[in-house]
Amino acid sequence: MTTKSLMTTKSFITVLVSPRELLREGLVLILDAAKFRILFSAACVHDLLQKPLPKHRSILLIMDVDGTDADAGFAQIADFKGIYPTSHVVALADHCRPNDIVSALRAGADAYLTKVAAHDTFIKALELVMLGQTVLPAETSTFIQDIRHGLKHDAVHEFTNVAVTMENADREPSMLSTREDCIIRCLIGGESNKTIARKINIAEATVKVHVKAILRKIRVGNRTQAAVWAMNHGMLTSAPSGTEKTATQPSPHPQELLEAQKGYHLLKNTHPM
Repeated sequence: MTTKSLMTTKSFITVLVSPRELLREGLVLILDAAKFRILFSAACVHDLLQKPLPKHRSILLIMDVDGTDADAGFAQIADFKGIYPTSHVVALADHCRPNDIVSALRAGADAYLTKVAAHDTFIKALELVMLGQTVLPAETSTFIQDIRHGLKHDAVHEFTNVAVTMENADREPSMLSTREDCIIRCLIGGESNKTIARKINIAEATVKVHVKAILRKIRVGNRTQAAVWAMNHGMLTSAPSGTEKTATQPSPHPQELLEAQKGYHLLKNTHPM
């Protein structure tokens, strides 16, 4: 995990809600390994609210909204946000349905994730949520207009950030050169141009040129969008054999946090990513 990720997870306390004890236990193991600070888990928000949650700390709630009554899960999200309005809430579901996504966002959720996500993608999505992003599954790109329409007259949710969805699905990693492939994998870790330059022994200005070329080729607007594109294309692993190796040493540059906060502006004025 990078320094950026550790800074993000340490600034939040994480709480889990699911009627499924096995799911809660599994999430605890996954999140603990990723250095998340897990304070409580409970079967429902009502039980969670009986626990001594700190009033002046950033809270990340991961809420299982599946079951016989999904609306009850969305109502619990609204109840929690009413008491902790600055909290960040992730709705975790089995299925990706437009109506459920709209309901979750209206209730105050900052993300709607499905349980089919890969482990690393799930953790990265949580980190984006903690940075202020609104995150949706990649498959929402096929019905994003339905979601826009459902939220069009919603005065409660004013979106300034974007969902992690896939634009230009036909744009494949094979379009990138060997060096660009190496660099975009570094972007997933939030590394700065200076750090990347040191890793692969090229000039920082050369890295900047490569990053611009990557953004142009995959048609995204910034480094964070490029990192999400790479994750959605299965590029979380290390660089292929025979290419420049990406080191596992974390980036020491917290300014990458500021860049990540620029967002994607999907639901307001740009296209799905």
